[in-house]
Amino acid sequence: MSESSIEKNRLENIDLMQIEYFSDLPISKREVIVMEYSNPMAITIRKFLTSVGFEDVHICKEIKDAVRIFSDFINKEVSVPIIIDDNISYENIKRIVNEVFEIQPNAKIIIITAKEKNDIQITELLSAGISSVIQKPLSLQSFRNVFSHIFENNDQGQGMMAEQSFEFIRTASERISQNKIQDILKTSNIETENLIKKSSESRNIMLETEILEAACNQCNSTNITYIAECPNCKGINFKQQNLIEHYYCGEVFPKEPNNTTCPKCNKEIGAVGTDYREFSDYYVCNSCNDRFPKPLSRFNCLDCNNFFIEKLAAWKKSKIYRVRS
Repeated sequence: MSESSIEKNRLENIDLMQIEYFSDLPISKREVIVMEYSNPMAITIRKFLTSVGFEDVHICKEIKDAVRIFSDFINKEVSVPIIIDDNISYENIKRIVNEVFEIQPNAKIIIITAKEKNDIQITELLSAGISSVIQKPLSLQSFRNVFSHIFENNDQGQGMMAEQSFEFIRTASERISQNKIQDILKTSNIETENLIKKSSESRNIMLETEILEAACNQCNSTNITYIAECPNCKGINFKQQNLIEHYYCGEVFPKEPNNTTCPKCNKEIGAVGTDYREFSDYYVCNSCNDRFPKPLSRFNCLDCNNFFIEKLAAWKKSKIYRVRS
């Protein structure tokens, strides 16, 4: 396979991973985007949307503005419903639908129309993947029905994904922490407790003990990883190795198998205790050749990317569950 083909396949795999990731984003119940040219109609739509619970209604008259705002929310890992009034041309409606679906394939798009649902243009849009249609004349109940259906399906989907993710973590572990489950899955206290309760009742896990866990001192997440580095160059290319101090010339160097010659004076190192001594449990950096008794240890938060040392960590109590095979 050529290098260009390999690179193409790699990029296609990355695109598929991004599509799968963005498809799982939660739907905002606070923000909504409206594509509407008419000011009086925009005011009416805003009134209905605030009545069903939306707090921030982004009214757009240009397609590029609606797509930009939607893309900004996706970058913040939140999907926002989009409402399009079909008082714009059908070609422009298809354009915004296509652009939004390129960003998030399962985006929630609602069309406001005076046409019947069996109209050829409406059926084409429904086939393309729009979520629903609100027919004119507008009513508060029609808005309630549409968003109740969208959020109910989304909540069910999110619940199923949380259960699947929990099972993946459980089956890949010998012990699991309640804090880590909640921080990794981004579930609420109640949702996390329900997942654990269900698994406990199925005898898949059992409560073992309670511990203190290190947490990020910036966002309080326990979804962190431990990093060990060379204190001198901050590299990771080091290994544990005993050191030899040669009494004759004072040289200190890493002990190597079958090496009996000092690299400085080129003399035989002699007998241990008489001609040289060993330092155990040292580390040698292959990048800068520094030697040290203990690596520099830091934590990296996988949620906010904060780096911090152990003495600055926050500490949280957590229940530990043993996974039963």
